[in-house]
Amino acid sequence: MAKYLINEVQEIEDAGAEKRFVKGEKREDYADGWRDTGNVVLLGLPGSGRNELARLLSERTGKPVLIPATPAEAAEVLAGSGAIIVLDDGLVDHDDVRHLVHGAGKVFYLLADTRLLSGRVAQRDGVEDPEGLWRDLSARLAVVEPVFYSALHFILQGSQAPAELVEDALEKIGY
Repeated sequence: MAKYLINEVQEIEDAGAEKRFVKGEKREDYADGWRDTGNVVLLGLPGSGRNELARLLSERTGKPVLIPATPAEAAEVLAGSGAIIVLDDGLVDHDDVRHLVHGAGKVFYLLADTRLLSGRVAQRDGVEDPEGLWRDLSARLAVVEPVFYSALHFILQGSQAPAELVEDALEKIGY
């Protein structure tokens, strides 16, 4: 016997109506946070390119880059407006911050494979055990990725260089 996910019958005014979103068209729910705050929020694991992308976006938009270090600072900047906010994965997962992220502006998750990220971080920071770093990042991703997905509006391919992502991000934020 099959079970159905939809258990209620709903009356629909125009059953044949469709809404498709094409390049350049804005989804209203994505625009709401942006219209109110003008913020761009960048999420991702270490090595995903958040800081460099923030710098490039700042150059193009004239908006300041804010990188809060504590949950209290994160809550303060997320409540503000007109900034590019880079959030550490630990802050995104913090109880006092998690619920604020989605409504703080347009939220971008820089998604990338943990093997790639661990290689970038190992090279950048001179880590001698990239395999251990990869295991740590993979374990961290298992915890924070659901939080990222609950907060995001857009996914950017963190496997690409930030310079390759800036035009896509600018298009999505409406510049």
